[in-house]
Order: sequence, then C-alpha cells, then structure tokens
Amino acid sequence: MINHHLDALMQQEQEICGAVVSTVDGFHVAARLTGSLSAEKLSAMASSLLAINEAVCRESSMGECRDLVVEASQGRILLMDVPHPAQKLILTVLCRAKTTMGKALWSARSCRESLGRVFSRT
Repeated sequence: MINHHLDALMQQEQEICGAVVSTVDGFHVAARLTGSLSAEKLSAMASSLLAINEAVCRESSMGECRDLVVEASQGRILLMDVPHPAQKLILTVLCRAKTTMGKALWSARSCRESLGRVFSRT
C-alpha cells in the first residue's frame, strides 16, 4: 500500500528519482529507489538528520519541525514527517537538480497527507 503511494509520487513529478518511508529510529518501511541506492542507509541517515533538525528548531524556539530540505550539487533531498497514529514515520524524497522546488514540495506533501489518511484508517 505504501509503495503504491510512492509510485504515484514519482509518476506525478518526473524529477523525483526516489522515495523512502522509514521509522524515526532509522528502519526502512518501504522504498522506491533507482540504481544501487540503499534504503537501509538512507533511512538511518534520514533519522539522524531529522533528529538534528528537531533539536535546532527546539533550541532556536522556531516551533515544531515540519520539513527539511537539503540542497546538494546534484539535486535536493526532502525530509518530512508522516502522520501515523502509532509511530512517527519519515518520508525522504530524492529530487534531480532541475526539479522545481515548489512542485516537488507540493507533490511530497500531498503524498505525506495521503499516507497519513491511510494510516489513520488502519
């Protein structure tokens, strides 16, 4: 079921080249990745990045952490929480360099909300 939503995300935005849903403690739940990318490694690193981001938000009194955008020379990485009644999940989205940031964020947030609705019914 989660893979269906990740497939839809990647079909909706052609510049998204991968997506992973993982737990906050770094274990991958579902992934759609190209090439030799490791869902396990990405999940572990996303967990660490989100934890650091949440600490920075707390220390700077900027409120609750929502999303993290990493700008790299070859593209962007989006990290965002996924609503789940039992456990916090992370959606990691890999985007190519020519991605329009607004479209990628909109698509990723739509995927997150769709997953949240699915999880709230289970």
